[in-house]
Amino acid sequence: MTRAKGPKGYGKYAWTLLFVFWALHLILSVRDFFPSLQDFCPACLPGAQTAILASTGMSWSQLASTNPRLASFLASVLFDNGSSGVGLAILGMGVSLTSFRKGEKWAWYVSWSMPIGILAAQLNVFQLTGSVMVIDLAVVFVIVSLLALFLPYRQFFPDKTPHIS
Repeated sequence: MTRAKGPKGYGKYAWTLLFVFWALHLILSVRDFFPSLQDFCPACLPGAQTAILASTGMSWSQLASTNPRLASFLASVLFDNGSSGVGLAILGMGVSLTSFRKGEKWAWYVSWSMPIGILAAQLNVFQLTGSVMVIDLAVVFVIVSLLALFLPYRQFFPDKTPHIS
């Protein structure tokens, strides 16, 4: 009787890549609870426009002082966006920490939301700002999240052919 091999090291720990990305998503989503942080863009090149500046022509602080009603509405939208993002990040962290780590097939399918979500969000920011930097970040993040999905592929979809030793 032959014993099935466990996943290789890189496949065994691929879940940590997804977990770290979901944790990053959590941090970025919490940022939406504080509208004044919309003027700060840690991934932008110097002089690049933030999404608020590109959309309104004003920084958040300028918008809040010149049009408080619009700023209040946008703060509400940001809060809703942050709430959904935090919920999704906690769910993603939980899935990657438990079911993805155990090799449950449904978790592999659900985890595709990471590269698809990154791509959609970054293309949206690119459309708003025109910053090529967000495309560069999207490529890196999508490649790393795809590695996290495909490195443990055999753990989720084992080879059906019998191996003779």
